[in-house]
Amino acid sequence: MEMFQTAQGGDSLPLAGHPLFSSDDLDEARDSVARVYCDHRLEVMGKHRFMARHNRLSGSALSINVMTYNAKTLIAPGALERFYLFQLPIRGHASISNGETRYEIGGGSSGVLNPDAETCMIWSEDCVQVMLQIEKRALMETARAELGLPSGAPLRFSGSNDMRGAQGRSFLGLLQYVMAEAARGGIVLGDGSLLGKQLERTLMAGLLQTQSHGLPIACEGRGPMTRTVRRAEGFMRENLRSPIMIEDIARAAGTSTRAVQTAFRDRYGRSPMAFLRDLRLERAWEELSNPSQQTSVTNVATDLGFFHLGRFAEQYRKKFGCTPVETLRAALR
Repeated sequence: MEMFQTAQGGDSLPLAGHPLFSSDDLDEARDSVARVYCDHRLEVMGKHRFMARHNRLSGSALSINVMTYNAKTLIAPGALERFYLFQLPIRGHASISNGETRYEIGGGSSGVLNPDAETCMIWSEDCVQVMLQIEKRALMETARAELGLPSGAPLRFSGSNDMRGAQGRSFLGLLQYVMAEAARGGIVLGDGSLLGKQLERTLMAGLLQTQSHGLPIACEGRGPMTRTVRRAEGFMRENLRSPIMIEDIARAAGTSTRAVQTAFRDRYGRSPMAFLRDLRLERAWEELSNPSQQTSVTNVATDLGFFHLGRFAEQYRKKFGCTPVETLRAALR
């Protein structure tokens, strides 16, 4: 994109001060990339001269990469397994196949490869990509903290994302800032500093904010975790199977019903009772995903206070993208 190209100028790649390798030998390029990503198939498809260049800034849980192959190239790594990979062509475009999802990136659009899906990509001639390689564990921890991803639930991205809007440009502006500071020696990811760790966490949160994944993001950018919210949330988690009301939550938090409602809307953008419903849905997912032979959808739902099974199934499907029955059947296979 323009912000990266303008900053660098000419044919030099961003992060020029952090080269990983440069080679016109296909086997050497494949081996060099495999050392930091994973083993893969690499084939030249076009007639353009092959020349791979790869710059890399390594952090603790993620790395920032800039790469080109010059020629039209097929890259087939299979399942990435250990990491997610954010990709943004700043020149050219790429066709992506990640599991059952097919999409194009380039011209301001980006995408994220899921680690558990078979992947195959075709990069156009002169395609240059900025990529974030993020450890699977670290990104899922961030999703749990920032978006309430249930423990054990998958985090799956889908399709391309237009990065030309306000949120996309803000995220890319931060990414460009880190790269520019690294080029000047001002900031080095992975040095163990508090600033380095915070930058990595902010980049992961920005990725979650700008890429399609189906998780609610209403809580992002909200207010602080106040004592009222902490007390109320703790009370809810301890009483998921009890018929509690807003008055019970306010009493446990030591405040009024109006104050606890305001605190939750400031923090999460939703009411305490809506938050409680989501906690119960997450517990239902956990129990249906780890069933015994006696587990049933009806028992799990009613035990958690969902007595209208049709409404429960719809709320569950909206939150997790599948029905309770599908979760249970998959777990019992």
